[in-house]
Amino acid sequence: MNLNEQKEQFSLAYIRAVAAQAGYQITRPELDNDSVDGTLVADFGRRPRIDFQAKATSQQIVQGDNRHFALKIKNYDDLRAETRTPRILIVVLMPKEKRQWLTQTQEQLCLRHCGYWVSLEGHQEVSNTTSITVHIPLVNMFNVEQLVDLMTKAEKGQSLC
Repeated sequence: MNLNEQKEQFSLAYIRAVAAQAGYQITRPELDNDSVDGTLVADFGRRPRIDFQAKATSQQIVQGDNRHFALKIKNYDDLRAETRTPRILIVVLMPKEKRQWLTQTQEQLCLRHCGYWVSLEGHQEVSNTTSITVHIPLVNMFNVEQLVDLMTKAEKGQSLC
């Protein structure tokens, strides 16, 4: 695996760990041609689902109350599209040094650093041709509590914004 593939797998492992703790499954599409790396699936109520695009970065760009992430226009347009299943972008921040991504002892497994999510629902079309800087609120940490809240909103048909 090259470094980018390793980062992708690390980000998916982080997302899978949070989903498992929340009691949700993840399904993966056979092809990623719609900017969807996976779907978070709950087994309660109306069986809500949330599609997600996973990204990993070691660039820690913070301005004010937001993390900034450069997203390809294709992904931006796909994630802001009006769809039946809500979509979020999950950006997992990781150390630059690969050996610091994960530490393990007999007592714990520690994945560094943290994931953040944002819904691009309702965002406007832009004239950029290659990428756009997405602002992800620091309060949108991708953790169990926030995922449960997102899934509850999805089950009720509410916006995830």
